[in-house]
Amino acid sequence: MAISSTASAASKKHHFEPDDLELEQPGTLDIDLQAGPLRGDSDGKNRLLLPDFELGLGLSPEVQLELDGSFSLDDFDGKRRPLTADPLWIAAKLGLFDSRDSAGNVWAVGLELGPRLPILNAAGVGYGALGLLGFSRRGLHLVLNAGGLLDPGATLSAERPRSLVIGLDLDAELDHEKRWSAQSELGFAHYFSSDPEELAFTLGATFAVSPKLDLSATGLLGFLPGTDHAGLLLGVSPELDLW
Repeated sequence: MAISSTASAASKKHHFEPDDLELEQPGTLDIDLQAGPLRGDSDGKNRLLLPDFELGLGLSPEVQLELDGSFSLDDFDGKRRPLTADPLWIAAKLGLFDSRDSAGNVWAVGLELGPRLPILNAAGVGYGALGLLGFSRRGLHLVLNAGGLLDPGATLSAERPRSLVIGLDLDAELDHEKRWSAQSELGFAHYFSSDPEELAFTLGATFAVSPKLDLSATGLLGFLPGTDHAGLLLGVSPELDLW
């Protein structure tokens, strides 16, 4: 039986976020927090992210532990303001291969995979797997993402969102001191379940306050009915040395 759009929205992201191939040094914890308003998808409800979070802990030069999820107030400008959450993705990010040629170009291959756990208004355990192909030249870094996601459903007996995802992550240094950089993402999700397809584009800028603290601002545009239509997110990204 197909689940309603309301139940489905409680168990999946409103857009796929491509990842990079950056791996933290062993013992370094990178915390990436973003919060802000989002204009809702075809259900007409706006959201307030509180927050979208990504945590990356370096375990070895080639292995990083990742936690990815978000909380939001749906219909925050209405009367109910229900709190919802996306699945919590607990993943291992693996650096499998990298090579530098004589021109200074760097090619890298990675893998990110792990379970996706229900948080609110969802049940069951899902799984995600992404292949990552990276290219770097001087201050430009591009990462192609491709893989699949199986998310928890609204209930144990409900249909579970199943998607094929593909995306591109871009990071470009803007000055010689590496204080300013620009980021952009393009993410697409095709669902094999009854959920609508998603296509989103982001563009933002980051300022390095110090080697261990970044501040960012990001704009989002969604192009399909199943995606948040627009948004503005402010972010903070501290790094902590745990050992």
